[in-house]
Amino acid sequence: MKNKLKVILPAEAVRTDEVFGLSEETEFIEGSASLTPDRETQLFHNFLAGNDLAFRTLYDAYERSLYIYCMRLLKNEAEAKDLFQDIWMRMYKMRGERVEIKKFSGLLFTVARNFCLNSIRNNRGIANFSLEEMPEDSEQFLRTHDIENADLRELLQAALAQLPFNQREAFILREYVGYSYEEIAGIMGTNAANVRARAHRARERLRTIVGAWLELKGEKK
Repeated sequence: MKNKLKVILPAEAVRTDEVFGLSEETEFIEGSASLTPDRETQLFHNFLAGNDLAFRTLYDAYERSLYIYCMRLLKNEAEAKDLFQDIWMRMYKMRGERVEIKKFSGLLFTVARNFCLNSIRNNRGIANFSLEEMPEDSEQFLRTHDIENADLRELLQAALAQLPFNQREAFILREYVGYSYEEIAGIMGTNAANVRARAHRARERLRTIVGAWLELKGEKK
């Protein structure tokens, strides 16, 4: 796959092979934790003013968390890789625009959310799909998946993919990226109470599936 980011960053700054090969069991992304909101926003303004090194610093800080976000939402590795690079390209092209932001990461994930939603809509061939649409129930999921022979990680990945978009997104941003409910609310365009409820419903569904898996494994001993 052609590395689009090499067009805008020095080759040594682009480590997409490393990012794309990251471990699937990653539970929290630490890279972005090193930048305070004020620092990341200042770096972005420095980039807008012509400092490419500032953009590289932001890329290094958020590459892993952004890729995890795209992978978990889209459920398609090839598509996630392409979108990951398209999002960074979009951020880079903001240099020629008048952009006022309070927090760079909030802007980054808002752009990423829009890209992911557009990709899902395009693939489904429908302009408006429900972000809260309910997939198959837990019992049907357990009947149609080989949970007896699956390991816990595979089971969680499959179960996460079945969640409605808004629940899946809230859970990913909270549990994998480590954002607060208030930060997630800003990205999703809602309030913290709604985010908390969505993340809670996601945990409950995953807990039901994992509980059934553990029960089955216990019966086999």
